[in-house]
Amino acid sequence: MTIDENFLKLRAIVRKHGKYVMGKLFDDYVTGNITKKIIPSCILCGTEHNITKEHVLPKWVFESNAKHSFKTDVNQLSRSYISSTLPACKSCNSILLNGIEKYIQKTLSEVDLQNRYYSTEEWDNVIRWLEIIDFKFQVLDIVTKFRAHKTAGYIPALADVSIAFMRDFSVRSVTSKARLALKRIGTKNKNRRSNSLIVGRTIKKTFHYFHKSGQFIHLELPTYNKGFFYFYEKEYIRDKAALKEAMKIIKEVYQV
Repeated sequence: MTIDENFLKLRAIVRKHGKYVMGKLFDDYVTGNITKKIIPSCILCGTEHNITKEHVLPKWVFESNAKHSFKTDVNQLSRSYISSTLPACKSCNSILLNGIEKYIQKTLSEVDLQNRYYSTEEWDNVIRWLEIIDFKFQVLDIVTKFRAHKTAGYIPALADVSIAFMRDFSVRSVTSKARLALKRIGTKNKNRRSNSLIVGRTIKKTFHYFHKSGQFIHLELPTYNKGFFYFYEKEYIRDKAALKEAMKIIKEVYQV
């Protein structure tokens, strides 16, 4: 399939199965009986057949390095990217998402930002790819159970509560954010989002990443000499305003 066909099929799947996928997700992990047996189902189409493991961050992004990890903002527990996976059927994972990732890799390799820049189509597709990552991280937060940090107090009653709920303390907030993330994937037109994406060259020697679910994502990929910052919700009339806000956040995170 071409990249247009990949995204077209993805939008069709999300629009057709999204309500069911969200309903099952919330019933299993947010509002349902936490003691019941949960049968893994695809995060995109909802099927329970031919389930495989889909990495929240593609392995090529973190250079397939098992040592790369991140800390959850809720309880500061470390988790490796390579072990952070979600259930996806073979069709959605190996064909659909894999096809999109190969396209993104090819685009990153071909665009050097000096002799060639992104076309409008490539720009929109990078945005679509980043929006898929946000959706996967939001699902990961929902399905990941809260565990107290070793230096913090442990409350048994909270052991099976999802990290997403521990962050917001509101079922409505958790479900609304996840639905909005899925809705973004199902939306074709990205014209109003173009200035929300900042792209540049990175001086980092190793992979760097941080995000805030539903708000922004920052990726630095030394392999491709590229850095990305994307605002999921905010829209900007001018990209300079987005760049200014992105740089402020980056400096705060890196403490520079």
